[in-house]
Amino acid sequence: MIPLHIDVENRHVLIVGGGKIAYRRLQLFLKEGAIVTVISPEIIKEIKVLSDEKQISWRKKKVELSDLQHAFIIITATNDPNVNEWVSANVNEFQLVNVASDMNKGNFIVPKSVKKGRLSISVSTNGASPKLAKEISEQLTKQFDDDFIEKLDQLFEERQKKKQQK
Repeated sequence: MIPLHIDVENRHVLIVGGGKIAYRRLQLFLKEGAIVTVISPEIIKEIKVLSDEKQISWRKKKVELSDLQHAFIIITATNDPNVNEWVSANVNEFQLVNVASDMNKGNFIVPKSVKKGRLSISVSTNGASPKLAKEISEQLTKQFDDDFIEKLDQLFEERQKKKQQK
């Protein structure tokens, strides 16, 4: 696997599952402007709030083949490994799928990511220890204070000016 940062703004992201892991994953995509749909017979209260506020769409049902068709990214995070595997087996070759219960069943993993201004730090242990990935990302983030973030913004502005001069 290679690390990538993907623009998901206005892209369809399907979350299959309604628990804590599904909620954590959907938050990442929602923050980046994705169009998020959750499919699950039951959801935790945090997902219900997002649905009630029309920030996401919730379909109260079990996942079906037709649900997978228009998604750019699919996250399957149910408590049933058979459902998770079924989803991964039924996506098309152009879709990205993450299986929370078994990274080998999907074609991408979700690293621990932290954003500070224009700085993005992503850490993965390739499934060995998500907890350790979180700890590493927190340690790395502490190295970059507000002055660094301001300097990064200045560098961005300078680069944009140079691009315009060409």
